[in-house]
Formats: sequence, C-alpha cells, structure tokens
Amino acid sequence: MIGDLAPQAVLLRGFATDFLTSHDEAEVGRIMDPAYRLSIGGFLLDGRDESYFPATAAQLAQFPGLCVTVHDAIIGTDHVAMRFTEHGASVREGGRVAAWGGVTLFRIAGGRLAEGWAEEDYFARKRQLKSGLCDPIREPGAAPWDQPATPPDERTEDVVRAWLGQPLFIADPVVDEIQIGGPGFASLIDPGEVVLNTLFTAGPRAAFHLDLVGTYRGGFDDLDQAAVGQAVTLRLAGMVDVDDGAVVRAQISGDRLGFQRSLRARG
Repeated sequence: MIGDLAPQAVLLRGFATDFLTSHDEAEVGRIMDPAYRLSIGGFLLDGRDESYFPATAAQLAQFPGLCVTVHDAIIGTDHVAMRFTEHGASVREGGRVAAWGGVTLFRIAGGRLAEGWAEEDYFARKRQLKSGLCDPIREPGAAPWDQPATPPDERTEDVVRAWLGQPLFIADPVVDEIQIGGPGFASLIDPGEVVLNTLFTAGPRAAFHLDLVGTYRGGFDDLDQAAVGQAVTLRLAGMVDVDDGAVVRAQISGDRLGFQRSLRARG
C-alpha cells in the first residue's frame, strides 16, 4: 500500500509507537475507547482510565526508556494484531536490560481500540533481569503499517478453528514459539481442551487468544515433580498464516510465568 495508511494501521502504530515507545500519555485518549478492556495473563484490566492505564504506566515507570519493536502485523477491517518485542532497562533492577516478546490483538469500534487480548513472555524477562544478560532482539518488520485493511475470510476462519480445535496444535512444526530459554509449550502441558476467547481473520491471516486446559507435564526444573499431573491452564496469543487450506505458520506467545506461578502457589 502506497500513500495514506489505513486508519486501522494508524491505530496500531499509535499504540506501539506513539504511546508505548514515545511514552506519550495523550495518545491513550486518542486511540483507546474509555471502556477499553485488556485480557492478559488471566487478568482483566477493565476500563481505560481506571484499570488499563495505571497498570501500563507502572511498567513505563519501571522501564523509562522502554521501546517496542514490531516484527509483524495483521491489519483487518475491525481487528488488528502484532508480534512485538518490548525492551529496556529496569530502574528496579539497577538498570539491567531485558527484551521480551509477545502478541497482542485488538477489536476496533468507533474508530478506536475497544478491546484487547495479549500474552507476553514475562518468564524470559524475569530471567534476564536476574542474570543481567539481555536476550537478542529479532529484526523489525520492514513495513508493518504499509498494508491495506483486509476483510475477514470464512475459509481462513474454518481452517484456523479446526487447527486450534486439536489441543496438540502446540506441537505442530509450523509453530514459532515467541520465547527464548526455558521450557517450550509442549513440554509444559498435556492439553485436553481449547477454550477460544477470540479469533479474527484478515484474508489468509488470523489472530487468536485462547486458554489451553490440561495437566502439568513437567518442564520447570525448580518445581517439585509432585506437581506433575495437576490441572493447569496455559494462556496463548498467536498470529496464523494459511495457504492452500492449511496452517503454514503460527507465531505464538504464552504466559509461562503465570503458568509457573499458579503451580508454585499450590505448594
């Protein structure tokens, strides 16, 4: 797309660049509806000013130079999504630097972001802030905003729903896990059920957020093996590419830290 950006792309760029990277609080009022709500890590931040912004402002205060590097984006007519890495130095950890990836997706209504779903690899962030060794940051997307807004596609939705409907999709070779270090998704959980929270399509691409329900398989070296077999939920957000009636790539981020904490809390 050459010329004016699609308004949906402008909204997503406003979130990633004008708000988070530039730390411009005024952008929140421009791009987000007052009733905006975000589901992340099993929590619901309900209300832009009452819940979402205070939580995000606290992270920006911890990482005063926080940057967001966008690697990929999906621009739909009523939804958008992006794969990203957040990175910066933590004032709480003596200036130690971390980089952690994630996927976020949004529903658009009335020209603003109305609802969001996201999962980020805070497990990797915690490790880096403890070790003082920052993970590498993958290359940015060449032109994530310069694409038209693509309408939904029923065939893509059918393919993705069928693929996600098989809980062992996490072990599919097409999955690109957005994580560095530590256990992979398939080593953490024996999945039994998929609870799909949201799914949207844009041509041959899709984005989703879901709860993968099952039992703990193992994977965390610092947890007692007695935890194996306990009921668990792994929350995932992803971006999917479909070609010739099949899923050919799935970029997926998961809440490994929340997963670990839920097991640790049970003793």
